[in-house]
Amino acid sequence: MTAPTIDPQIDFDSAFAEIADRLREDRVQRIAPPLVRLWDGNWNLRGICKRENSANFQWLDNETGTASIEMPVDYFLSRWAYEVHNRSTQNIHVTVDKDGARWSGRMDDVLIVTNEQGQRTCRIIFKHDYEELKHILAWSNPFLPAEIQFPRLWVLFGPAKWALKTTLFVNILRLEASLWMLPDNPMDPSKWNNLDQSTWSMVVKPDLEPDRSVGAIVHARFKNMHDVGKNTVDDAQLSWECRRHLKGDPPPWPGANVRHGCLVFDLVDKSAWNTGTSFGGDLFGGLIRELVNIGGNGLDETVETVPDPNIPAQYREPGWMGTVPSMPAVVFRDGPHTGIQSSSFSIKPPTDVGVVAGGHSMPGVNELISAAIQTVGDLTAMIPGVPPLGGAIDAVLKPLYTDTILAFGKWKNVSRAQALGWSHYHEKWADGADRAYTLAWLLAMRTGMYQTRGTTSHTVTIADGCPWRIGERGHGHFFLGDRIGTTIREMPGKIFVDRVSELVLAWDRSTTPNWKITIGARQFEDPVMKAFSMLQDFLSMLKELGVM
Repeated sequence: MTAPTIDPQIDFDSAFAEIADRLREDRVQRIAPPLVRLWDGNWNLRGICKRENSANFQWLDNETGTASIEMPVDYFLSRWAYEVHNRSTQNIHVTVDKDGARWSGRMDDVLIVTNEQGQRTCRIIFKHDYEELKHILAWSNPFLPAEIQFPRLWVLFGPAKWALKTTLFVNILRLEASLWMLPDNPMDPSKWNNLDQSTWSMVVKPDLEPDRSVGAIVHARFKNMHDVGKNTVDDAQLSWECRRHLKGDPPPWPGANVRHGCLVFDLVDKSAWNTGTSFGGDLFGGLIRELVNIGGNGLDETVETVPDPNIPAQYREPGWMGTVPSMPAVVFRDGPHTGIQSSSFSIKPPTDVGVVAGGHSMPGVNELISAAIQTVGDLTAMIPGVPPLGGAIDAVLKPLYTDTILAFGKWKNVSRAQALGWSHYHEKWADGADRAYTLAWLLAMRTGMYQTRGTTSHTVTIADGCPWRIGERGHGHFFLGDRIGTTIREMPGKIFVDRVSELVLAWDRSTTPNWKITIGARQFEDPVMKAFSMLQDFLSMLKELGVM
């Protein structure tokens, strides 16, 4: 056995220095802090976060990850986040870049938290942009209005990547360029039938390489895209990739022209399980390359804010205890020398701007179509020797036309869309009404808008009697259900008036009893919901009387 030869031209010192420099540069990149940027609802940069106390960002495969950033409450980005009344858009977005990966998402909640030591922080909770797939419904026919959905089921058969991405694309096309729905800005004629993808908020990356994913049957009838593709992506071992395109990034595909802040969807195959990959092996023989060949299995509310008032004269009567709902006297002022021992203030912006409900045609539609077909078919009886064929024709056509006309309806809140900015969640499926354009359908639509409203909540732990007492029956100034006010020291002059939704009295051997108050979102009784409730009571009375 001959000894290996060594090239005498190699400079070992230079080679070692080069390797050391490369390892040093790799370590610097590895421990470098991520680039954290906050953007408003229109994807205007508001600042680069440099003073976060802690941060946590979660990636999940084919599911919505969550993230949180905790910053000092006096940091300028914190003030911008919780001063919602001073922001031009309600939505807040975040991007985090680290080692080539990018986490992007939309704010779900912003909290101002005070701990027992009096330290105050601002905590922002985000949801990953994968959440968008849960707010895009796959219509039966995305090229027609909600009132006319023929055929009844969207069906595509083909490679899993192509079928899912095509389904997503046509529904994004419906949202961005629909002839049948109002755009976010109806007064802008360029937004109508807008086929220019450079202005869209979301796009689907085209497949530029052969699609070798397994075959699948993708079918949908007003299910969100997450539910539509959940089983298919699991079976094909594909992963949704949701990446925001920012100014300065290379184009998402050659020749692409998309706007800054656009969300680019793609389905990537990182397993190669059906084109040849490894499922095992050993240390001595190495990994074994194997191939698997198998087919696919195919309406809104906001918190009431009033100017900070002085205590009215009627509340200055000695010995009087209570509160007046029209002008609550009880106002807990946030500060270092008040009765508030710890607090948490939460602001949640609205989510979806549209609500879809239905499933079956409104009463009379199917019957009218059937009657028309039978009437026309029975005209054959005018031909000698030919019997009426209306019933037979109707029996053949009924599976095709049933529940295709006026079976669904959509309600879009344009003012909410404009307030959120052009990047927002689009639509939500409203449960509770399977027949369109009925009272139950109207109630479901109202309920859907109510569920997606923006809310605020304020949880405070107070010292009883500083200065207000908690109690009822003349022993306190307020109790459960009363309307009281709270302030946030970072928003001087603002009082948030809400009902007390929860009270907790707690103590132990070493502490005196203390109250924890939760002031939830203001409850508002929608007039349509109230009318529907009254109608239900009336119908119930008729049933009890035996009238119906």
